Amino acid sequence: MDSTTDDDFTTRGRKGPLAPNPALWAALEGGRKLRVILEDFYTRVFADPVLAPFFHGVTKERVIDKQYSFLAEIFTGVRHYFGDRPRNAHHWMVISDELFDYRERLIERCMRDHGLSDANVAAWLAVHEVFRKQIVKDRPIPRRMAGVEMPLGGWDRVELSVGCLCDGCQQVLEVGQVATCHRRTGQAYCDACARAKQGTG
Repeated sequence: MDSTTDDDFTTRGRKGPLAPNPALWAALEGGRKLRVILEDFYTRVFADPVLAPFFHGVTKERVIDKQYSFLAEIFTGVRHYFGDRPRNAHHWMVISDELFDYRERLIERCMRDHGLSDANVAAWLAVHEVFRKQIVKDRPIPRRMAGVEMPLGGWDRVELSVGCLCDGCQQVLEVGQVATCHRRTGQAYCDACARAKQGTG
């Protein structure tokens, strides 16, 4: 699994922990319990002094929606998610194995608090483990787009393929709208917020 990249993840056959898991999806009540668990988990994350700094400037609801779509796609095998894959989504975050494990212990507690069996907890955690080597690192790495590594600093004007919220004012940025995105963090800004932010790196 070490060679999994953002470019090939969407097209290759899903095997091992990334194969569709109907039993887990049934245990998650067709997604209802998945959302409940994620709401509980991110409520704890946003209150956690170790994990909360990684979500500065991002709404809890946006994070829940993105993680729900990502996991629903893996668990069902049906295309739900159109955002960044884990390597790109976390490319600017310096995350140690210890921090990764800390996060895993927290989400495992949430799974168990909501009644998932040992087998289903293990299956869900195995999905996260596939991406450990893409997420754990001692320095930021460039985003990779179509096989090309992008600069770590500066700004790009990007036509959005996925709707999102402005990371400044939280207004809706629609699919097809042009936004200003920071190359390191991937945060997207409307024109007004971009003008205010671009002098800060």
